[in-house]
Amino acid sequence: MPKLSLIAAEAERLLGHLLESGRLALQQALIDLCEAHWLELRGAQPTTPLATALWSVTPPLADLFADLYTARDARLADALQGYRPGWGLALLALAEIGRGNAEGARLAHEPMMAFESEAAGAQIAARMAALLHGPEAVSLHKHAHEPPLWKALALIAAHSGRCDLKAVLEVIRLLADPSTADPALEELRHALDAAGIHFLDIDDEHVGYTQHGHAHKPESIKVLGEMLLEIRQMHLQ
Repeated sequence: MPKLSLIAAEAERLLGHLLESGRLALQQALIDLCEAHWLELRGAQPTTPLATALWSVTPPLADLFADLYTARDARLADALQGYRPGWGLALLALAEIGRGNAEGARLAHEPMMAFESEAAGAQIAARMAALLHGPEAVSLHKHAHEPPLWKALALIAAHSGRCDLKAVLEVIRLLADPSTADPALEELRHALDAAGIHFLDIDDEHVGYTQHGHAHKPESIKVLGEMLLEIRQMHLQ
């Protein structure tokens, strides 16, 4: 997993001598466009708890950028003002670092570097765009060696259509509340029961759960984020 200092250095290298004033304006234009694109994608507020939780969490900026690029959205070309896509992703990576969103910066890093070749960048952007519209079901038989919690996160990604940490944590928050009534959530609970995982609680740093009916040491949210990055890479291959 690349350090944020490395991501920042590589982003600065790509941006070169782009003037600070122009950089900030371009960066804000890209952020605004990505956030507006999410408002278009998510549509009207749903009525069920699980759908509402996912509706409320903006996906990573890099995924939204990739979706705009893959769709050949003219607004992205206008926002980039003739600069290459890799430059746009470099600005988004720096923006995510500035926001304290390490996951978002890391998700922008790989396509940022891939876009040094337009063909390679287009390929990974297309896979990211597909991921934004819902990961496919995971065949856990192929990943029998993975720990139960890893498998549980893969199931959450497949059932929810989201593979970003903030969204998955909101799903876990609902799963840990037995009073939440939602058919889609119950379906996910049953799938997790079959995998041997039952979520108990969640705070800003840890997630509590049982594994095959036995209390397990709470896992750090940082580790969950690392697992999700692995799951995400599996979908992007």
